[in-house]
Amino acid sequence: MAEKAGLCEADYRNELENPSDTFITRLCTSIGVSERYLRYGKGPVFTERSLPVADILAFRDARNWKQFHAPKDLAISLSLESSELLECFQWSGRDLEVVEKKQAMEEELADILIYSVLFADAIGVDIPTIIKEKLEKNGRKYAVEHAYGNAKKYTEFTDAE
Repeated sequence: MAEKAGLCEADYRNELENPSDTFITRLCTSIGVSERYLRYGKGPVFTERSLPVADILAFRDARNWKQFHAPKDLAISLSLESSELLECFQWSGRDLEVVEKKQAMEEELADILIYSVLFADAIGVDIPTIIKEKLEKNGRKYAVEHAYGNAKKYTEFTDAE
C-alpha cells in the first residue's frame, strides 16, 4: 500500500498515524476512495467502480448464450428482473422498512445490471459513454438552481424556482 501511495514504508506508517492533506488526497487518488468519505465518513466509498463487463460477457460466451440475446429479448428480461425487484417491496408496509429483504434486492439488482451489460453489448454501446452523455443532458434539463430539493419534472419548473 505504501508503494501505491508513492511512499516508503516508514513514511507511509507515519502518515497513517497523523495524515496530512496531501497524503489523504494521494491515498484517495491512488486507490479510488472518495476523499469526502475518507475524511468525513459521508457519501460513496469509491469515486469510481467499474462493472465487470468482461466477466459478464465471458460467462455468457462460455455457455454459448449470445445467440439468444437479441435486444428485444434482453429488454424483456430487464423488465422482468425490474419487476422482481419491485416484488421485494410488495406488502412491505412502509417501503423503507425492508431490511430483511436486502439480500433479495441485491440479487435482483445484480440481475438487472447483468442484463443491462448484455443489452449494451447487443446494441453496441459503451456504458460509461452513454451514462456520461445522459448525465450531461439531464444536467441541462435539471439545473441545480431549479432542481435542488425539488421532485418536479423539468417541464414543470417555473422561473420562480
